[in-house]
Amino acid sequence: MNRPYKAFKDKWIGKRIDYDWAYWFQCVDLIKQYADEVLWLWRIWAIWNANKVQNSSTFKSFSKLWVKDLIQWDIIIRTRWKYWHIAIVDHILNWRVYVLEQNGSWKNSWNWLWDNAIRVKDYPINWYDVVLRNESIIHNFENELFVVQEKIKEYEEKIKITREYWESISYRFSSK
Repeated sequence: MNRPYKAFKDKWIGKRIDYDWAYWFQCVDLIKQYADEVLWLWRIWAIWNANKVQNSSTFKSFSKLWVKDLIQWDIIIRTRWKYWHIAIVDHILNWRVYVLEQNGSWKNSWNWLWDNAIRVKDYPINWYDVVLRNESIIHNFENELFVVQEKIKEYEEKIKITREYWESISYRFSSK
């Protein structure tokens, strides 16, 4: 089964990425790895901070959307700090966006305490203010949807067989 985001998340959660071997483990390093590994944008070197992403040539093909239109795998940016913060949408629940992020604790990214390891963290839905989406995200999302639909069909068939079996062995009282 092809589930690129899940495979990426499972591979990296709890670890740290220094994609470009510069400035240690920054939030943008996670995005570079994601763009390379999942979106196949290949080696991305000239972006050192999240505030350089939306204007970089690498991310030029991405659509800029409103936060209300989020889907899993979107890249989202908070622009309200000097260097900004960037993450990947994991899911949305109860007006909160859960993101896959690195360096979200804003402690020194070079420390060895693993405070900045890749994790899923929730924020208010309006905490981020820029959404970037690539055609590959939609394609991967459609593949993921197909996998889920196939699983549903498989379980529906098992439920049908179970129901038919239960009906064949159950004793029915007749009302007279």
